[in-house]
Amino acid sequence: MTFRLGLVAAVIVAQIVSASSSTQNLDPNVVKAANFAIEFHNRMTNCAYAYKVVEILSYSAQIYPPARVKYSIEVRAAQTTCRNDGSMNPEDCEVAADAQTMICSFVVLAVPGENPVPDYVLSQQCA
Repeated sequence: MTFRLGLVAAVIVAQIVSASSSTQNLDPNVVKAANFAIEFHNRMTNCAYAYKVVEILSYSAQIYPPARVKYSIEVRAAQTTCRNDGSMNPEDCEVAADAQTMICSFVVLAVPGENPVPDYVLSQQCA
């Protein structure tokens, strides 16, 4: 009986929310997670110029008790005019006139709070 109640509670608590950027008001936590992921991508690659998120194509947010959120995000990223030296913020950079673009899929784990900051990029794939 206790096992069944625990299972029912887990199913009720685990909530999945999905959307695409065509919605007018994107969740600011999703935007933060996407920007965190592209900054991680920039640090992990040896590209001469940094990339930035130009469009969030789709996302889902899955809530895990007690207080974690796993974001699965697909973005379109474009090359910027900023050198990829780790000291810049891609959000402050202009997209290059002849920018190469790529589609990236990220899975980001976050612990939301008053100022939620994503903690880990669990996976990334860009093409």
